Parts: sequence; structure tokens; C-alpha cells
Amino acid sequence: MSTRKPPGGPFPYPTTPEWAEHLYEAIVNTCAAEGFAPVPRQAVFEALAPALGQGEAKRVIERRRGGRVLRATAYHVEQHATDGALLVLKVDLHGAATLPWVINDRTRSAWLHPAAENQERLEELVHQQRLVAVWTVGVERAKAVRRALASTATPAEKDAVVVAVETAEGELARAQEELKACERALGGRRPLPVVRAVTEDGVPLAALTTEPVSAEVAAEVQRYTVDVLRRRARQRSYDLVESLVQEGQRDSTVVVLQRTPVIDQDGSRRDVWRGQHATGANRADGRLDTFGISAQQSLTGVPQSVLRLPGEEENRRMVVRGLGEILRRISALLNAEYADPGRDPEGRAQRAVRIAQVPARVVIGAKKPERLEESLRQLNVHEHLRGQLDYEDMDRSLGLWSTLVKAYQAEGLLGDLLAQEVAQGRMAAGELDEDAIADALVGARALDELAVLLTPGDEVSALTLRDVAIRCATVMVFPPVPPRPDNLAPRTPMPTGRYWPVVRAALQEASWGQVNGNTAKRRTEIWAAVTAQHFLRPGPLAAAERLFGKPEVQFGVRPDARSLASMLTACRQGDAAAWEVLVRRHLLPGLISGAEPFVTPNEGSFQSADRKGVRRAPANAVQALVNAYSDPPENVTRELLLGFAEAVLRAPDSSAGDVLAPGTFWAPDAHGNPRKGVLADKEWFDALFPLTSVRKTKRQQPPSADVIGTAGRDNGGDTVELDEEVPETPLARMTRLRAELVSMVASSTVSAAAVAEEISRLVEAVEGAVRAREDAGAPEEPAEVQKLYVQEFGNIKAEAGRIGPLLDKATLAVMSL
Repeated sequence: MSTRKPPGGPFPYPTTPEWAEHLYEAIVNTCAAEGFAPVPRQAVFEALAPALGQGEAKRVIERRRGGRVLRATAYHVEQHATDGALLVLKVDLHGAATLPWVINDRTRSAWLHPAAENQERLEELVHQQRLVAVWTVGVERAKAVRRALASTATPAEKDAVVVAVETAEGELARAQEELKACERALGGRRPLPVVRAVTEDGVPLAALTTEPVSAEVAAEVQRYTVDVLRRRARQRSYDLVESLVQEGQRDSTVVVLQRTPVIDQDGSRRDVWRGQHATGANRADGRLDTFGISAQQSLTGVPQSVLRLPGEEENRRMVVRGLGEILRRISALLNAEYADPGRDPEGRAQRAVRIAQVPARVVIGAKKPERLEESLRQLNVHEHLRGQLDYEDMDRSLGLWSTLVKAYQAEGLLGDLLAQEVAQGRMAAGELDEDAIADALVGARALDELAVLLTPGDEVSALTLRDVAIRCATVMVFPPVPPRPDNLAPRTPMPTGRYWPVVRAALQEASWGQVNGNTAKRRTEIWAAVTAQHFLRPGPLAAAERLFGKPEVQFGVRPDARSLASMLTACRQGDAAAWEVLVRRHLLPGLISGAEPFVTPNEGSFQSADRKGVRRAPANAVQALVNAYSDPPENVTRELLLGFAEAVLRAPDSSAGDVLAPGTFWAPDAHGNPRKGVLADKEWFDALFPLTSVRKTKRQQPPSADVIGTAGRDNGGDTVELDEEVPETPLARMTRLRAELVSMVASSTVSAAAVAEEISRLVEAVEGAVRAREDAGAPEEPAEVQKLYVQEFGNIKAEAGRIGPLLDKATLAVMSL
């Protein structure tokens, strides 16, 4: 940096070390008085103080007899009177001082769980990116040598240059192919960094830190964060960057100070402190874009060529790393440009002047620093769920899931539910680390935290951890409801137990008795979104349509107590009930989100060129697989079914073979062994398990609360049989019919869906026959045959026409129920 006095102007310069010391003293004293843990000293000096606008430190500090403190108007408490309470400092920050935070619920579906294997894949991808960059430069240099080759060069020299270009191009092509393979191994996504509270001398403080990573990995994660944010921001009806340029930033956003330990190429470690936007991440990206630097550059270092000062010699190897120096150079360059009367009206200085300083609420204290990341995540979720920006369906469902997990924690019921329903009472709720398990469930930590819930003797592996995570999601989205008491009086509200009200409040649903199809659909979407995140290629939410209904919402889904190994053993021994549980509760996520999905949405073109298999409802595909165990189609054996089930469970962790892509497998034969050359895909699945009619079965209701054996009851004397039936009282008849009504409505819904599906198949068959006749050039059917078909279609239409008036009649009658 030049020793000359920097030019004055609207762009501020970093706070002096003296005022940074005063600011830290004021923060520590204020946090002590309010009962909050403060931020670390290093965070104030390296991230907060350099980012403060002109005079901001002096404005927010006052001196008292006991020392310096923050002015009462300069701070306030968010989430007051909760464990997640935060003390925030209201200041103006330099517009280029902060970064978009990685943890954003509007982009949550774009990230993988932070498992060790995913982190290794990311490091390999970054390594390949570096090789591609090296060989790209190599190709350009080789071509430059070829262009500069004199015409008088010898044939040997010309041949050598041509060979050098071809070699470099070949190496570049090979590196690019390997880079694509690395992208496929990650499913085009990146593992979400694990973030925890900073700890000094064993005491947690109000700032965050990530795990140490290489500088290249840190830059790639930040680059990917911005890329995903920009993709989501395309839903805006206006240009955010131009809005900031024209109007500035009016609203105050929440900023947290975060440390990113990075390992440089020489093996040395350095801690990078930056302010990260827990809210307003898109605005942070838009401001950096206006200032002319990228988020990854601001994090790991800006090339000197981007921020070269007047009179400074250009150094291609020089990188500006410190936040204070980066902001000092930006302000000096833009102030000098802004002071020029003939400045470009579209230049950086003119465009950035309205965002030279922006309002922010910086987290400087936390009631419980261990829950800092969770508190900020909930702020982000709340802002987006209640905001005006459109959500993508997957991200909205994941945001609701995060809210639901938080609600269970707040009520102190997360450990109780998982210990009782998933661990089957093998441990007390107090033995579970609820915070760690909650973070694992929302994807903020690896699934290893769920190992404590596994059945004793189960191997801790990606398969078993994924399965127990799916069990947790199922029981939390569809919590068990106690059976209806026998002596419950009519019109008395159904006692729903401890868990159902938590879900109802978190998802803002109606009462238990008003559960409808929309409630079941929304809960099913949440379940589908959560389970899909355990796979590299998440399937669409529509692929789970109608797989859960009103009975599952009202009475819950109780996980089977058996482990996967025990369930597979039971299936080998002929247990049809175990097979149905295995398919509906354990295989289903893999059937939807596999590399080759077997269950897909019942939508789209009939003649789509890339459609595999037939168009069928998800429930039909699942029911066909369930029925195949007791009523196997042709060429289907139980050995084949079990071989298929085991392959689906293992598929997400299978690597690529000579011919197979990662996550795919060969179809099993009648003995359950792989048939090499026959890919297990939807076309194979639909051919083996054809469309089936939906059974009109009455869903089993939970037993009464006091079901006990007759031997345990006092009969009150011998029983007698009367000559005539005892007439049913109107009250008893009303209670019985009301209880039957729920299952009858559910059964009618399924039947109507089956009829609609059957008619759609009829339309498809007719249209297919017409196209086939035209292609073959055959004559039309005789008029008598066509007339007969028309009459039969008319009869079907007349029968369907009876449904509407009957439903209207039922609707009027139910209003008096």
C-alpha cells in the first residue's frame, strides 16, 4: 500500500487499530452486562473493524466509569428470552466487506450431506480443476509457440511444435473427462461445510468456524455457493444488482463473523475471518459483483492486478489477502475515480456509490453459542418461508423440515420420539445428543451422529446410517397418535398425544379432525424431499404422490423394530408383512432417487423420447412390487425380489464398473444373481412388474387404547344369547358410522384414482391403435364396430356422470354431520 494519504470520498476506509481495540472492549463489557458470550477478539480485529464505515466505531461506543460500552441505541436482542437469543450490533458496513453464507435454506437441496467420502470426492474434483487449468494454459502456450514459429523453421522444429500442441490438447481432453467423472461422482453438487461455534480455552464464543480445508477447496465451495444463489435468484421479477445500483440497500441484514481455516500449497495454515450474510446473501453477492470482485477472491485472496494502485508495479504473483487491505485498495481506487469530474456514468465508482456503506445487524453475542448456527439457520428459514421470493418445491419442503426439527427440539420431544420409536426404547432420551442429531437430520453434520440409534449388532455403514435417517424422517413427519379411546364421548376432540400437535403447529395445519388430501400431500412432499437428500440424484417430489394418505397423517407411521438384516431374513422365510414394510418404508426412497429411478411421476408426454418404461402412478408401481411377493408375475421369484431389494439398498454406494455408471446395477435373475448385460432400469422394472389394479382394501385402524386379552377382564358373570338381536341405539349407530366414514372416504379416493388411471390407459390404447393403423395403411374398422365402441364409451360416461350428483348430495349431507 502506498504511503500517500488516500483520496477522500464516499467509500470508507478500515477502522484504525486503536478504535478496533475500543470496539472490542465495548462489546465484551456490553455482553457481560447483558449475559451473552461475546465474539472472539480476532474476529473483531480481522472481520468487523475493517468492515465498519467511516466513524461507525466512534458512533456506537460510549465511555463510562467502568469502561467503554456500546450505546443503548446501537444494539438489540433478537429471539429474546430463548436459548437462541442473539445480541446484534446495528452498524453500516463497507459494501464489499461481507460474503454470502453457504448455509441458505433456499439452496439447501443443492448440497450433499458432509460425509467423509463426499469431502474426498470434492478434493479430487478440485485437483482435477487445477489440472484442467494447467493444461488449458499449456495448450495456449503451445499454440502461441506454433504461431510464432518462423517460416524458415526446419521440418523437425515444425513437427516438434505440432506434437507439443497435440500432446497438450490430449492431456487437456483427458483432464476434462476426469473432471466430468468427478462431477458425476458428486451428482453435480457439493458437500455442505460443517459449521460450529468457535472455542477459545474451552469456552464457546459467538462466532462460527469451519473445518480446515485447502485454499482451493474453500474457494470452490464459495464459488459454488454463489453459482447456486444466482440460479435461484433468476426467479426474481427484477434485476437485483441494478436495484442496488439505483436505490442502494434499504433493509438491514444479519451478518455473522466466521473463521475459515485454510491450508496453503506450502502446508501453512492461516485463519480467514469474514462477515457472512445469514440473511441477504443475494444482496452480498450483488454488491461484490458491482465492486468488481468475486466472493471466492474476497475469501482466499484478490489478485493484485484487480486492485493495483496508481504507480504500483504490476506483479502477477501477488495476492491481496487481508480484508483491511482489500477494502483499503477498493476504496482508494473508487474514491479516486469518483473524484474525477469526467468519470464514466457507468463506471464502478458511479454504480457502487449508493452501496458504499450498507446497514447490517452483526452478531456480537450469543446466549448459547453452541446453538448459534442453528439460531441463524432458523432466521434464514423464517425470512424465506415468510418472504416474497418464490421457493422451489424441494427447498420449501426442506425449509419446513428444518422448522419441524427445531419445533421438536424446542418442545424437548426430539429425544423422546427417536428413543422410543426408532431405537425402540433401548435407551433413555437423555442419552441422546439432541443438538448433534438435529444437525445431522437437517444436513449440517454427517449422519455418523445417528449411529447411536442403530440396532445393536448392526454395522455402522453408509447403508445403515441412511436407513436410520429415513426412519427418523418418517416417524417425525408422520408421528404416532394414540389409539382412539373406547369411552370417548361424541364430539369430543381426539386426544392426539404429544407429537402430533408439534407437527401441526410447525406446519400450520388444521385440527386433527380436518385432515384432508392437501395436508397429506404437503407432508408427503416434506418426507420425499428429506429422504431424497440422502442420494446423489434426488428424485422429483411428484414421484412420491399419494404414497402417504390421510390415515398415515392422522394415526402416524410406526417404524418396524427389526433391523434391515432381520427384515431381509424374515422376507426369505416367507413373511409377506415384512416384505411390504421393506418396500414401503425402506426401499421406496431408493426406488425414487436412484441413479436409475424405478418409481417416477405419473405425468409427462406419453411419447417422450427419453421416457423409460410405461407411464404409471407411483402408488401403482409400489403396489405391483408389494403384490409380487405373494402373487408373483411370470418369471418373478422371491430370490429375484430379494436380490433386487439388496441391490437397491446398496446402489447409492456402488462405484462405477466397466460398463455400469455409479449407482446402477445389473438386473437379478431368477436365482437373485446379477444378469450381466441387462441393466436394472424402469423399462425392465415395468416389464417385470406390470400395471396392477388397486385393491379396495380397508386401511387398518389403530387398536383401542385399552385392548387386553379376555382373560385379563372380569366378565361379570356368564354370558347368555337372547332370542332376538339387541337393537342398536342411535348414539351407538352414529358413533359407528362416523368411525367408518374416514376409511370409506379414503377407499373412495383410491377407487376414483384407479378409475381415472384405467380411463387414461384406455385413451392411450385407442390413440395407439389409431396411429398403428395409419402407419400400416390399413382400412378403418367397419362403421358397425365403431358404433358399438361409441355406445360402450357412452355407457362408461353415463356411469361416470352418476358420480358428480352423488358427491354433491354427500357434500350437502356432510354439512349437517
